[in-house]
Amino acid sequence: MKRFFAVCLCALTLIAASSCTTPSNGPETEIGIWYSTFFSYEEPGSEDNKLDTWNAWDLKYKPLLPDGSFGYYDSGDEEVIKFHLKMLSEAQIDFIIMDQTNHIDVDNGYINERSLKVAQTIKEYNDTADRPVKYCSAIGAIQWSKKPEVIEEEAKILWERYNSQEFGTEDYHYYYEGKPLLIVYGNGGEKMWNEYTGDKTYGSKFTIRWAGNDNTPGYWGWAYTTGPKWHHETVVVMPGWHNRAGNPPVYRDGDETYRKFWDNIMEQESRPRIIVINSFNEYGECTSILPAQTPGIKGMGAKREQWLNAAGEEDPWLYWNLTKEYITAFKASGKPLASGEVESEVSQ
Repeated sequence: MKRFFAVCLCALTLIAASSCTTPSNGPETEIGIWYSTFFSYEEPGSEDNKLDTWNAWDLKYKPLLPDGSFGYYDSGDEEVIKFHLKMLSEAQIDFIIMDQTNHIDVDNGYINERSLKVAQTIKEYNDTADRPVKYCSAIGAIQWSKKPEVIEEEAKILWERYNSQEFGTEDYHYYYEGKPLLIVYGNGGEKMWNEYTGDKTYGSKFTIRWAGNDNTPGYWGWAYTTGPKWHHETVVVMPGWHNRAGNPPVYRDGDETYRKFWDNIMEQESRPRIIVINSFNEYGECTSILPAQTPGIKGMGAKREQWLNAAGEEDPWLYWNLTKEYITAFKASGKPLASGEVESEVSQ
């Protein structure tokens, strides 16, 4: 099936190159991608993650930089942010999900500081861009506290710091079902929130969706360790996952895993409302697709985790090029929007 689809993919890419139209049978499927804003590079070589995240967390990747070289960057660097936005726009990705799941103000707020810089830069970018890229945030304090009221607390922070600002309108912040989108990460969080009878003033200002590590079809992330899932609203695509914390990894195995997740979408008779890619640049848990050099990867399945093409050669652009090809082919497929009446899942 993989070889057959490769032929179809090439054909669809050619078709899309001459005519890529929005399907008329329902709203267009929009594509989001998880985006990490926790990379500091203020003091290279520091053991403090707030000053050099790459060194402190022993990250084995060297991502693509705006000048075409490979190295390290700071998530608050405006030049880097605009470079990422340009790449995302050219790949036809519609919005980013900024990962603030360890609590918005964790580590003295250095991640939130950079997230705000991304949001501000998106306003500047979108004001002149031909194809805008919007943002939303994912929170996750509930994973630690197990108290649903923290969702309300974090929603209030987001509303005041982001949505109430000039860069928080629908031109810049991603809206879904008429409200700003908010992703909540944490196994069991959805049940706790639904059963919560306390104040939801700020939570109700958002369209809330969920993410977790329990392989739930329709969630907007995170690690799908039992294989791709199908859901009428949202389908997650990931190239692999390894959080380096003792959990069984999902190896990349070249491009095999990534193709398996994308093929789960391409082989359906209908299309979901949302596709979420995990992730653009989450090098800590090895889900990234932003071009990167990977020779430093050791002790993580080595060749099963390195970015190797069919010839067994390191290819920094492997996943980025595949992403663009699949998105182009998907948009050219012209499938009807899924009705939502039937849900199924595909496991490894």
